[in-house]
Amino acid sequence: MRTATPGIERIFSWSSIDSKSRVVILVSLLLICTIPQSTGQETITGWGEVESWTDNDLNAAVIHGTNVWVFGDFGTVRYSEDNGATWHNHSALGNADLIAADSLDDSMAVLSADGIIHMMFGLDADWEKIDSGQSGINGIAVTGEQSVVIVGDKGAIWQYTDETWWNRTTTFNENLHDVAFNGDQDGLAVGDAGTILATNDGGATWDYRAAPDADSSIVSVSYFNPYRMFAVSDSGQILYSTSPGGFEWQLREIESMDYETTLATTLSSIEVVSSSRILFAGPDGYLGLSLDQGLNVERNILPAGVNTSFNDHAMFDYVVGIVVGDSGVILFTDRAGENEDIGFEIPDYNNFGEFVEYADDMLLAGFIATVKIVVFGILLGFTIGVILAMLKTAPTSFKNVLERYSTNQIRGLGAYCSVIGLWLLYTGVSRFPELQLEGLEYIFTPVGDPRGFAMFALGLAIVAISIQFILADKKLSGPLFKVRPLNSLATVYTDFFRNTPLIVQFMFIHFGLRLGMRIQQLMEGTFGDPGIDGIDYFFYGDRTFLSAIFTLGLNSGAYQCETIRGAISAIPSGQMEAGRSIGLTYLGTMRLVILPQAIRICIPPIGNEMVNLVLNSSLAMVIGYSELSRQGKLMIATTFQIFSAWGLVMISYFVVTWTLALILRRLEDTTRIPGLGISGGS
Repeated sequence: MRTATPGIERIFSWSSIDSKSRVVILVSLLLICTIPQSTGQETITGWGEVESWTDNDLNAAVIHGTNVWVFGDFGTVRYSEDNGATWHNHSALGNADLIAADSLDDSMAVLSADGIIHMMFGLDADWEKIDSGQSGINGIAVTGEQSVVIVGDKGAIWQYTDETWWNRTTTFNENLHDVAFNGDQDGLAVGDAGTILATNDGGATWDYRAAPDADSSIVSVSYFNPYRMFAVSDSGQILYSTSPGGFEWQLREIESMDYETTLATTLSSIEVVSSSRILFAGPDGYLGLSLDQGLNVERNILPAGVNTSFNDHAMFDYVVGIVVGDSGVILFTDRAGENEDIGFEIPDYNNFGEFVEYADDMLLAGFIATVKIVVFGILLGFTIGVILAMLKTAPTSFKNVLERYSTNQIRGLGAYCSVIGLWLLYTGVSRFPELQLEGLEYIFTPVGDPRGFAMFALGLAIVAISIQFILADKKLSGPLFKVRPLNSLATVYTDFFRNTPLIVQFMFIHFGLRLGMRIQQLMEGTFGDPGIDGIDYFFYGDRTFLSAIFTLGLNSGAYQCETIRGAISAIPSGQMEAGRSIGLTYLGTMRLVILPQAIRICIPPIGNEMVNLVLNSSLAMVIGYSELSRQGKLMIATTFQIFSAWGLVMISYFVVTWTLALILRRLEDTTRIPGLGISGGS
């Protein structure tokens, strides 16, 4: 018996709804069930605006003791005793604009646009006025209790010490914009046309440092320690140096900008606050932060209503500090200005799909970088290996060279060479006491005095050979007459590279010899500035790339030499005799008869060496080259997915080496010499 109310049953009955309405209801229910729950998502600024009690532009900020001071136009001075939270007025320092400031220990100095220096000698001391008598001064650095260095237009450098101004201007007359010191001895000055000047004696003398972009105007420089220096150009380039004394500078390839070498914005200052954290400031409301030495730079969000040009930072530590700008703006931060995400989902790198999505671009960049140095390294190594193998198998000895001369002529040559050898030997040995070495320490002489050691070694060799020449008989039967000089040179080369670690060779060639920098400078002098992209930049725009391919090539050439030499020795000697009998020279016979067969024989072992070269290319990370292994370290630093990161790197290396092995296997089958070797039925 039905008890439901008929009217209600008709209204809510599914059967009473027409088919089109049923479809609409079902689709709506499906969408409601599948739409994810919305969450509030917002990014908030890491800066807070504080009242400065002035509308004048603020140009400089500096930490002095426990207080922070700011300086601006028309002599404006403000100071804070609570890390920048509240500000107090201070009497103006003249009427001129205060444009730069610096402090060291208990001394602080402020530079005005008219060349007047205001100094405070002590934390609670009064200001003292020092007139530099110069115009067009742009930067100042405190180098001692009562010592400052100022820089300005047309390369002007002046040092104030012992209550006297000293002119330290160099031959470089480009406008200088900033100067910074690490302590009281090591300093850098930067300016137009890529000018970088360095001093290691407190500013008394300055030396030029080559910039990676000679057209850039470098506006600010900052030290972290003697081995890590950073600078920025007004076009947004980040320059860095990790060599003591700033001898070698490079442009940072910025990952967050698709590996471009510019932030594509104008910059005015840089502040390095930790080993990895860097702050940037610029006009048009630009504040930036990098947590990984400039590889990734995030633009800071500004407080509501703030959109001004920023001029300088002053940081108490790596998180707490201020930034000052035009119109009296002072912003305070307790997390280095880092943006804070609220409501955003944190990427789940435990999800392999999300991790691969993050890592694929980095792996591709590392893959391309690895292939570049591998290809050039293989070509260079093979060329060197062939040349060394020919030198090692060259039969020419001193006897072959001298047997056309009479015994008296050989003895006369020996006497003449002995004089030269003794002079070289004496000159080289006389330089050794200057090294102040004792006993076994003399094994390090090649490092302490390479020129002196070379003279000593060459003199010793010439003296030994000269004695043999003087004692020569008609048959030239002495043991030194059997020495093959070309073989000896090749042996020295291979022994050196085969008996020292490759990682040490990388660091010695790049940081010690600075080979990449020297080649780049040579190429720039010949072909011009490589710029930041294009074919020129591909070949010689990156110094680490040049150092990497030469290190790999020089090392691999020593190993390939022995492989090719063994293959040459496997060719029957009768073929060399046959080639010489038909009028070919030794080199002609090697090129046309011996080497074509030897190379075909040694393809398998050379292939093994080439695969090792691919794997050894991972050591290029120690000089900062961005190949696969370095990209793996960068991925781990962000995601902490150690297994996944190194797993992807291993697979990438496998793809490169396996592809190379397939090519070499195909080449081996194609060039196999019929009837030579045991084929096993293949």
